[in-house]
Amino acid sequence: MTSQTDTVDYDTGDVATAVAPPSLFARFAAEFLGTFLLVFIGFGVTLYSGVITNPDESLRMLSWGVALLVAIALFGHVSGGHFNPAVTLGSAIVGRTSWADVLVYWVGQLAGAAGAAGLLFLTIPAALPTAVGAASKQAMFNTNASGYGEHSMVGQLSSGQVSSDLVPVLLIEVIATALFVGVALMAHRWVGGKRVSAGVVTGLAYGALSVTAYTLSGGALNPARATAGAVFAEGWALGQLWLFWAAPIVGAVIAALLVSVFAPDPLPVYDDEDYDEDEDVDEEYDDGEDTDHEVELDGEGQDSATADDPGSIPEESTGRDDAFTEDYDVTADYDEDTPAQPDKAESTDAEPQAEAGKDDDEPDTTPGR
Repeated sequence: MTSQTDTVDYDTGDVATAVAPPSLFARFAAEFLGTFLLVFIGFGVTLYSGVITNPDESLRMLSWGVALLVAIALFGHVSGGHFNPAVTLGSAIVGRTSWADVLVYWVGQLAGAAGAAGLLFLTIPAALPTAVGAASKQAMFNTNASGYGEHSMVGQLSSGQVSSDLVPVLLIEVIATALFVGVALMAHRWVGGKRVSAGVVTGLAYGALSVTAYTLSGGALNPARATAGAVFAEGWALGQLWLFWAAPIVGAVIAALLVSVFAPDPLPVYDDEDYDEDEDVDEEYDDGEDTDHEVELDGEGQDSATADDPGSIPEESTGRDDAFTEDYDVTADYDEDTPAQPDKAESTDAEPQAEAGKDDDEPDTTPGR
């Protein structure tokens, strides 16, 4: 869950491009749409899945995890993928979200959750509550509301014969929300901010913790979800809503403080303007002149042969060793147009013969003969 106030680097393959963060309105819209998607799927599955079929309750609650995974994958890169006032608060405490944006995020989350719940409420067929044994649409929507006592999930399912007290519900909501917010904060960090990977971890955690807390409290772990359910349920739900704001906020504060103390985000590292390692390395090996990979020969006044032309050995060089050239002319192998020079010994022996041959071949022009 990265900060939305800094620039974001997008890796386009060969070049990482710094792009300005999304606007506040874009983040508000992302939180609205993501929370709408989350609540629409979760409430819809809870509301309608038992009408025709009789699904397993655990699998039904895991639909919340799937919904959160999808929402993070779609909108996480815009707003950070909170969709929960508790997660936004925890993100602000650890410094990833600006405090000035917290209220905007909360409004977007509440509006998205209420919009999804309202749409589902309006689409309930008029005769359906009676068919499923509910007195009204509000009574049918009670299954989406969080409560304690006789209005807890176990109280509703047992028709009030079994109920959960206030303290156990408060305790499980605090602990479950703290665990979820801690997972959400750490998942976005350790997976490098990758939306899909962070969404999988966070979604699975939310689904599992919702199942854990469902029997006692309804497993909201999300004030926006609890508010949307209370608005369209019977009147008792609004009277108990305070607990499902207080407990998640306390849990978020606990998780954020623990993350800040034991796993703080690394401080940003800025390049020193007076020192650039890459430039120093280049300067060490580049004196400003293009040597074209020169190969130098030993000696004073040495000439250079470029790597592009291995055969360009200088013809005249004061650094050449005469002892070497006495037996072998280094230019012979590289200059095909120049005839080979004979050895000194052969030239010395051949001189008298050449002179003798010259005397024999030329006519004798000595006077008197």
